[in-house]
Amino acid sequence: MTARLVRLMPSADSVKLCAAALIVMSSSYRVGLSVSQHHYATGGLVLLAGGLCWQWMILRRRAGRDVTQSVAGLLKAVLAVAEPAGTAMTPSAALPPGQHRRAPVRAALKVRSVFISDVHLGMNGCQAEALADFLRHFDPEALFLVGDIVDGWSLRSRWYWPPAHEEVLLDLLDAARSRRVVYLAGNHDEFLRQHSGANFARVEIAERVVHRGADGRNYLVVHGDQFDAVVRHARWLALVGDFAYRSALVLNRGLNQIRRQVGKPYWSFSAWAKLKVKGAVNYISSFEEELCREARRNGAQGVICGHIHHAAMHDRFDVRYINTGDWVESCSAVVEHHDGRFEIVRWADRDRSTSPTVGAAA
Repeated sequence: MTARLVRLMPSADSVKLCAAALIVMSSSYRVGLSVSQHHYATGGLVLLAGGLCWQWMILRRRAGRDVTQSVAGLLKAVLAVAEPAGTAMTPSAALPPGQHRRAPVRAALKVRSVFISDVHLGMNGCQAEALADFLRHFDPEALFLVGDIVDGWSLRSRWYWPPAHEEVLLDLLDAARSRRVVYLAGNHDEFLRQHSGANFARVEIAERVVHRGADGRNYLVVHGDQFDAVVRHARWLALVGDFAYRSALVLNRGLNQIRRQVGKPYWSFSAWAKLKVKGAVNYISSFEEELCREARRNGAQGVICGHIHHAAMHDRFDVRYINTGDWVESCSAVVEHHDGRFEIVRWADRDRSTSPTVGAAA
């Protein structure tokens, strides 16, 4: 880490040069130079400021690459120490087989599968506490992490890793001790795609899998960013959109604090815009249709995905389309029951005294 920080720092010569230029230019004002000389000095300061900004941008880009590599290394390390034979760096590693870091609640519902996506650990808007509560209330035989579990994009721009996020990551990895866990990489955790096909601490790393449902259908399970034209062909626009989305979340939190004070329920501006703005509605429909086409090309009768933060379930394109939603705003997941029913569970809308809120079932 020290070597990395040293590599990111400007050289001593460049620092001395900048200091000397600033001293000379600032002293020129004290000796009463002519107007033209003042203009030259001002122009030099502007050029110096521009050069420093350019150097800062280069250093920030290098730091971004280093942070992305660090996130990948962190995840690999956590996966490695979760092995039963590994070192005791985490509570999970020291636990005997069959025991877990957190015991589920007594009324934990036994289900066949749980699908979650777009958790965005490492982003300020992640609802990590809600997800931890959700995981304690369900006991699945298989857990599918359908991409964007860790937000490498956000961590690259600003490091944010509170204890709640670390606890959720450890809980997800700890689940692999007693059930199948599949981690499908998304665009925000794309650093895992180079490890597709590997198995770390019983966690399967993949880009896509086919899940055989209890209803007899084959479901293509994939994050979905591969079928997003913006992500594929205009990555810069996707990054701008990601920044705009995070900015909207900040504004949305302030708005909902005011709504809570006047007794109003939670309201999501981005979710409202997705349903009201024609361009967003067309984008969602196009995304869904493309995913259904891909499912048919793979001989599947259904598709389970994430990516667009819009939980949905329908058969509109002659293929069962299921989107898991997200854990930034809607706090939704998809649950498969033993009788073959799929349900969208909206954890943010539930009444804690009753059963989880079901958004759709099929």
